[in-house]
Amino acid sequence: MSALSARPSQDAAVTPFRHTSSVAPRAATEDTVAPPDSSILFGEVLRGVTIVRDWPQRIAVLVGDRTHASAIASLQHLGFAPIFAPPRHASEIIREVSPFSFLLLSADVLADDDAIDRARAWHRCAPAARMSLLCTAEELSADVLVRAIRAGVTDVLDPQDVHGFEATLRTSVAQAGATRERVLAIGAHPDDVEIGCGGTLLDHRRRGDRVTILTLSRGAVGGDREARLLEADTTAEAIGAQLLMADLADTEIDDGIDTIRLIESVVRAVDPSVVYVHSANDNHQDHRAVHTAARSATRGVRRVFTYQSPSATNSFLPTQFVSVDEVIERKVEVLQMFDSQGGRSYLEPELVKAQARYWARHLTASARYAEPFEVIRSVGELRHAATAPDLSLAMPSPRPVRSPAMVSVNP
Repeated sequence: MSALSARPSQDAAVTPFRHTSSVAPRAATEDTVAPPDSSILFGEVLRGVTIVRDWPQRIAVLVGDRTHASAIASLQHLGFAPIFAPPRHASEIIREVSPFSFLLLSADVLADDDAIDRARAWHRCAPAARMSLLCTAEELSADVLVRAIRAGVTDVLDPQDVHGFEATLRTSVAQAGATRERVLAIGAHPDDVEIGCGGTLLDHRRRGDRVTILTLSRGAVGGDREARLLEADTTAEAIGAQLLMADLADTEIDDGIDTIRLIESVVRAVDPSVVYVHSANDNHQDHRAVHTAARSATRGVRRVFTYQSPSATNSFLPTQFVSVDEVIERKVEVLQMFDSQGGRSYLEPELVKAQARYWARHLTASARYAEPFEVIRSVGELRHAATAPDLSLAMPSPRPVRSPAMVSVNP
């Protein structure tokens, strides 16, 4: 149940409302929804690609004992899905609906000093979200204002001032759009992207970035194609990503001009600021083909990184690492959604965590989990990554030598 206009019972937590253009892989019937036509959303630039799931609707979370009907109406008018979270269930609801764009706190939420830590914890679920105090002039006291500032609140919004409230939201949305990353993750098969950089994509989302997953085949050789399409859709929803799917022949993907042009069309439509794709150091021919085609298709993108697949060779040598401490449990949950791939050891939670634990050694001493990447191109810093030290300075050699610190976890 979603809280869009009415205050829900405080005896039960609210099930979050997410508006998506979810897609059934079969023909549309009365009980299914047909896939969005890519020509409608992107003109004719995405021929051969199906938009299986579009980006999720933006969410604003209102925490408090008052619903502020005028604020909810304004949020809906601006295209947000308002989620009402009674204080006693706020932590559970916020974890479920994150990431979100706004966290609006009523004055009653900040009734005591303990609320400061609670508000900070809520905000850590979506650190890019704008946290504001939502109250009228009559409700605002010095104590509440001081607690709000200590919790990290950036502004005070009066729900009765509709024009001022909407103007602040519009400004915040514009600022977020100007600073967020536009992420494109490219994989040959369903589950490739999620395994190789699923934690990084989840971290992008919690930071407010927009994520698109492009999968080039339906994975028919590795399982039932209909089941794998549904799994890809389910996991994209869990990540909060747009899902684009082509239908190239599994195990027969070519690295030639047709594949390059297909990826180029998506690059033009998404305009990514960062791309993640397969490594060339991989035993699977589809992975190598996608890497080669993507390198040509993304030649104008400023930052391109390659991720590790279960089939990666020992030549996979990452120098860029992303901490996934905050999202590792969620990544494990996402990978368990690939039911058709049951029995594959690389999807087992302990192995997923062990690999991430291994790569975290390249980050700070406090980091516990990380995902590794090779760098194809990096102009400007990826804001949540760390670069490995240049080991060649400590181990000079007349020929390339693999340092033990860079040994791949794969045989």
